[in-house]
Amino acid sequence: MLTIDARFQGSFRTVGQSPLGLAITRPQHFGHIYLMMLGSTSITALVVVGASALIAYWFRPQPSRSRFCSEQDHAARLAHVVEHLSARPPNAKLSLQRRTLQSNTIRNSGYKDEPVYFPVDLSSFNKIIRINTEEMWVECEPGILFSDLLRELLKEGMSPLVVVELPGITVGGAIAGGGLESSSFRHGQFNDTVLEMECLTPNRVVCSPTINIDLFYAISASYNTVALLVKVKLRIQHAPKYVNLEIERYTTAGEVVEALRSEKGDCLEGIAFANDDYAVVRGRYSDTSIGKVTQFSRHYDRWYYKSVKDTTTMTVPYWDYCFRYNYGAFWMAEYVLDMLGGDTFLTRLLFGSFLDTTHLFKVLHSSDLTDLGRMRVIQDFYIPRNNVESFINEIDSFVGVYPLWLCPIKSTQTSQQFACHHSPAGTDLINVGIYGRPRSFPFNAKEVNNRLVELLISTGGRSMLYAQNWHTAEQFDKIYDEARRQVDGVKRRYGSDCFYDFYDKISLKPEERRKLDVPIVGTEMEAQKEIVKNIILSKLGLDRGASKA
Repeated sequence: MLTIDARFQGSFRTVGQSPLGLAITRPQHFGHIYLMMLGSTSITALVVVGASALIAYWFRPQPSRSRFCSEQDHAARLAHVVEHLSARPPNAKLSLQRRTLQSNTIRNSGYKDEPVYFPVDLSSFNKIIRINTEEMWVECEPGILFSDLLRELLKEGMSPLVVVELPGITVGGAIAGGGLESSSFRHGQFNDTVLEMECLTPNRVVCSPTINIDLFYAISASYNTVALLVKVKLRIQHAPKYVNLEIERYTTAGEVVEALRSEKGDCLEGIAFANDDYAVVRGRYSDTSIGKVTQFSRHYDRWYYKSVKDTTTMTVPYWDYCFRYNYGAFWMAEYVLDMLGGDTFLTRLLFGSFLDTTHLFKVLHSSDLTDLGRMRVIQDFYIPRNNVESFINEIDSFVGVYPLWLCPIKSTQTSQQFACHHSPAGTDLINVGIYGRPRSFPFNAKEVNNRLVELLISTGGRSMLYAQNWHTAEQFDKIYDEARRQVDGVKRRYGSDCFYDFYDKISLKPEERRKLDVPIVGTEMEAQKEIVKNIILSKLGLDRGASKA
């Protein structure tokens, strides 16, 4: 029989009863969780907290809402936004209304505290307008989550061509930030699957590869500095039931880069587990499974990258494959499981539902993101394929973060000037994702990231700018000077000067650079305990302000 440590009697209150007759309890105050999880030596208390949270999560009320709207409803809501924009002050700078906890970026948004910031609320633009299975397209609003879009498309046997790995990313976010995934070696970035966009410049404008072409391509990966999206038309394809995976093993960076040249299959990615341990994963769409089916969408499932490490073949349901990195945020949350007793079925059963990307991002955005920058390196770099081997070997020498994500991507010769895969010469690219703790800790974030930027420039690459942007203005111009001139011309033609400057919006501010120049204070364990506490608070829906007390 499970009992609660006497020190914590009264820490729980009954909130209901499960169908099995079990009392569903919830902690009375965040401090009890913190004490029990991080200060108590009582294993019983740890299990009770996890079990209580798990039961409360399983039987939580499920809101019912439609993911569809009519064209008339879309137009009515848009008319209100246009009316709001007509009242903006002359010197106002337009940007989306602050939605910090829902953001999948890891940059602070300090510019939204400036007097010139004029918020535009598009939070209600999260619906599907129509699905056309004959002409193979879907029309939707930019705020719809990929998980919601894919769920509805699968009911019609359809799927986007590119489904970004994290279910909480929105369609508009993937366009504004330039999303990619393991089908990008064949289809390019998510932007390359867009057929048409309706946007505000702030005037209402429709653009496509044949209408207002310059605006259409300028929006790609511009981080909402050219226009705000209000409607998107996307290509779709028939969805398979399964993805059959084959895992190849290699021992050098050169071998894995060469293996990623082979474009067999429908999905392709690599994972570097160490400087002498690499896997290439090839996926083939199928309506039949080969052997045992492996799932990754349940919170107690073993995380995807760990299965890749010790498996040669897998059959994965299509939904599970699309969001295979959701639990654990690739591998970023592994240290949380280690703190809770290691990666076992029991720890995943009790605490795994805390560790999906939706809740992890909420935790990140409930605190100063400069703290994250001093604990972890999180960057995605698009590197010309011929330079990837030397790039990997070089970052091993001074960063030493593993695993690394290696995702080949088809480059584009269209005028997507800000997109990382823009390459007039048609150069093959591989995205190198660096997510984790450097080998040496504590580390100086400024020194490490400055060196990464220098290496990036020397190899002819570009970085995804959802992350903290360490480029100086001079370094940024080495990469984007011509792109900025062309996009600035587009903004003038469409009256988009009311948006923020690209570099000013996404760059680190001087105060952030000063903070990041100082290694983290205290032990790594203390900082990790604080993060674990915030994850639990977020999952249980307790007051965000209390977590900062």
